[in-house]
Amino acid sequence: MWDHEVDVLCVGGVIGALASAVVAADAEVEVLVAISSADDSGWPTDRVEDEDTVAYFAALTDGLATSPQAMADVPVRPVRPLTAAERRRAAPFYGARLKNWTEQCLLSPYGLLHTRVTDWRTTTMRTLDNRPVQVKTVGRIALPAAGGPAPLATWLEEQARVRDIDIESDARLQRLVFEEGVVVGAVLETAAGPYAVRSRHGITLAPRVAHDVAEYARGDDEAEVALISEIGSRFARVELLAAAPPAAPPAATCSSSNRRLPKAMRESRRNRAEPRRSREMNGNPPFGQ
Repeated sequence: MWDHEVDVLCVGGVIGALASAVVAADAEVEVLVAISSADDSGWPTDRVEDEDTVAYFAALTDGLATSPQAMADVPVRPVRPLTAAERRRAAPFYGARLKNWTEQCLLSPYGLLHTRVTDWRTTTMRTLDNRPVQVKTVGRIALPAAGGPAPLATWLEEQARVRDIDIESDARLQRLVFEEGVVVGAVLETAAGPYAVRSRHGITLAPRVAHDVAEYARGDDEAEVALISEIGSRFARVELLAAAPPAAPPAATCSSSNRRLPKAMRESRRNRAEPRRSREMNGNPPFGQ
């Protein structure tokens, strides 16, 4: 039944598909990228007629708009590593945020969808508003010497060449293949006819939008490219990372193990030991009484 088998199949637009493919290749798994050369935009499922595939995508998008915007500046997200205390605690799950995040990814030219989430190892970090996000580093891009937007498409194509990633440049999604309700592969529409690919660790779908691929003068400044996702979401977005300020140190608390007290409480005890005239000053007791 299968014409080819890989670990990860990436289908659709250059930026999302190649970013996911680079991450997979760096994890030393076999990856195939399928990119259509036709001048069509949108998500790979937009032109699919297979009912099961259409129903699958509709269930994940929950009636949200799925028309990606034209190319815009790459999102920049300040993040910081977790503190030791945060690493000891399980990251909270905010289910109410997932729909909003899904909509952001669906409308972004940098969005993508993973059919599986359990096979992707990520790092949990915190944003400026202290929200946990999942981060998967793609690499570091040299920014243009003359300024302007980061040339992600050009950089990603170069990264794919360096890693010798297999790319089908004239293929589009015909349908997804399911086994017991789980996506196990896809049938691609190629010039030579249908091409069935089994994917052992899932499929990445990414929207196709117009983009420029051209050489550029590299400057000295660099930025880190990463896949960002909310915890528990199948959707991700290609973003640039920036350093957020470190977390504020926790407030001092009473420790039952060593009986250490915060400064305010120690001073309160000293106040209680002072002469009575101190307690009667201004007709008010000192703090702590």
